[in-house]
Amino acid sequence: MIDRKPVPKTPLLLGLAGWIPFWLPVILTAQAAFSGRSAAAEAGLFVIYAAIILGFLGGVRWGRALSDEDSNALTFTLSITPSLAGLAATFLYWAGAPLTAFTLVFASLFMHWRWDTASTWQSILPAWYGRLRSVLTLGACTAALAMLALYPMTV
Repeated sequence: MIDRKPVPKTPLLLGLAGWIPFWLPVILTAQAAFSGRSAAAEAGLFVIYAAIILGFLGGVRWGRALSDEDSNALTFTLSITPSLAGLAATFLYWAGAPLTAFTLVFASLFMHWRWDTASTWQSILPAWYGRLRSVLTLGACTAALAMLALYPMTV
């Protein structure tokens, strides 16, 4: 039986509001590209916010692992990998590899989405969470692709 329970309103609204810090740097980067200025600050904010979101997503997994008596060391270790990916993206950006950082953000968000949706299919997480993550990941990953396309025009 397919669970058709709707996404609760509060997580949906908060999640959609979470698109703003992904898309505002994209908009400002586009503006920078067409005005001939650097978008380094905007790109840095994009990567930092993505790292925060990846940390948040890892926290969801950590909390899920805490609530399951059968969780093992691998489960807890995997739950911190999104945070580490966000940290790595931040370091890559600061090391002068912004396109690599944006690519890592995209890949990390996409892979976490796959993990979350697989977990909803296995009833580890609620079905509505998978639908919510699909919508939110689409917005975040599209923003990462936009940064990959726009940022080279600002340097």
